[in-house]
Amino acid sequence: MLELRVLKAKNGDCILLSWNGDGSVRNILIDGGKSSVYKSGPLKGELYKALKLIEDSGQRIDKLILTHVDDDHIGGILSGFKSGELLNKLCDKVWFNSGRLIKEAFEDSSLPENELKLERINVKSGKTSIQQGVSLEDRISELGIWDSKLIESGYSYDFYGAKITVLSPQKENLAKLLHKWKKEAPKSITAGKATDYQWSLEDLAINDNFVSDKSVHNGSSIAILFEYDSKRILLLGDSHDGVICDGLLNLKDELGNSISPDNKLKIDYTKLSHHGSEYNTSMSFLNLIDCKNFIISTDGSAHGLPNKRTISRITRNVSDANILFNYPTLIGRIFTKGEVEELETLGISITSCDEMIDVR
Repeated sequence: MLELRVLKAKNGDCILLSWNGDGSVRNILIDGGKSSVYKSGPLKGELYKALKLIEDSGQRIDKLILTHVDDDHIGGILSGFKSGELLNKLCDKVWFNSGRLIKEAFEDSSLPENELKLERINVKSGKTSIQQGVSLEDRISELGIWDSKLIESGYSYDFYGAKITVLSPQKENLAKLLHKWKKEAPKSITAGKATDYQWSLEDLAINDNFVSDKSVHNGSSIAILFEYDSKRILLLGDSHDGVICDGLLNLKDELGNSISPDNKLKIDYTKLSHHGSEYNTSMSFLNLIDCKNFIISTDGSAHGLPNKRTISRITRNVSDANILFNYPTLIGRIFTKGEVEELETLGISITSCDEMIDVR
């Protein structure tokens, strides 16, 4: 049993992997979307509901991976670690390249806003009121769940019968982040708001020159290859395409042969980087993997993402591709009915993944 859930996380990422490991169901949570994705009030968020099911089933979040500090990935996690919330009692281990950790690794100074605040509590003593801020780093340290080492490309880890290989970030990407830390999404080449949905897939193929994402925040994103029971899933966060290509080229297949365009790595599902941005998925990347299923995680409410040009690259490069949206309402915004029907005649499916994916 290996299940993949791509939760509805607005324009962000929130992903759950579940499998049978050492006699129990194991869970990895990757990111938490925006803060509204974790709501414990009357209108409960998707992350809260998923965590409550895990609690009610007597399961744990065996590992939490915070890919990077953009709010559409970390906001729900900050909410989930506030006092009394579910992550405090459910989470066993955390991977997080925090500002504090990067500072220590490079023996450099970091900016004050590198401390991500969870809450501010009024502590009253007589007429004195003290504002006490609690940071995420403090909370996961106090809980003893922070695996406080730098998570970077090349690190490989066996975990309850599964294997996790880190493809991104590279150390130099983390060095660039040290003095650029912000909780909100940065302005970058990827942050344009106009969509390209008015163009056909054929139009977008003309003079298609790949330009790479330059965002420092995205370059720091953790991306992993998850392997279990002969199945492989790529979960790419918002990582840079070139870093992922480098990571794949450093891998070997079961026979010890290096991955290359002539020896592609078999992948069952790929969660595309940066919500399907054209600046994060190149033909070079697609030529290194043998994958049919590509997941796009976003409701399309920010930055004009996903880019239709990304889908054009997949349809040109991958026969019988299956493009999955965790918000299926996007399909009608991006494609005409005629385009979907034409793709179907070519064996290409445009579908939804708003339910749990049973990876078989």
